[in-house]
Amino acid sequence: MTYRKFCVQAALSAMVLSMGCDRAQLSGPPELRLGRTECAACGMLINEDRCSSAFLITERGRRDHLCFDDIGCMIDYEQEPDDGVLIIEGFVHDYDTRAWFPTSAAVFLLADADALPTPMASGIVAFGARPPAEEALEEFGGQLMDYTELREARRAWMEARYGKKKPSTTSP
Repeated sequence: MTYRKFCVQAALSAMVLSMGCDRAQLSGPPELRLGRTECAACGMLINEDRCSSAFLITERGRRDHLCFDDIGCMIDYEQEPDDGVLIIEGFVHDYDTRAWFPTSAAVFLLADADALPTPMASGIVAFGARPPAEEALEEFGGQLMDYTELREARRAWMEARYGKKKPSTTSP
């Protein structure tokens, strides 16, 4: 065997072996790059992490994150996702601590957007625990809800405001 054939064969073997290696699958929330990460729904750059959110998705067999500058954008996207996108899990930032929480574990405050400004004027923020959410409720007014209730409230608001009837989907 010539040296050249040996190198080609070694390179091909290494490539086949690396394809067979089990890489760690993407999981958990994304790492936001403020001022660089773009909202998947509206295209704005995410400059405020307190109101940001994300989905862990699978598209064409590959896991990725979709980031949103406002929880309202995330819910609107979920109501009409891109073809071929499967939502695995949702994440939101705690309004006070800025820590990530799964949507299923968060407490949401839906308030008037004039009282509680958010990047896309949804008036929606999330908390990882009920006591700080109740304090924010006292400060901003509004209503506390879980993610399922919030999705329905957002759908009803969009329908009333824009005349859009969007199908309800299952929550991540």
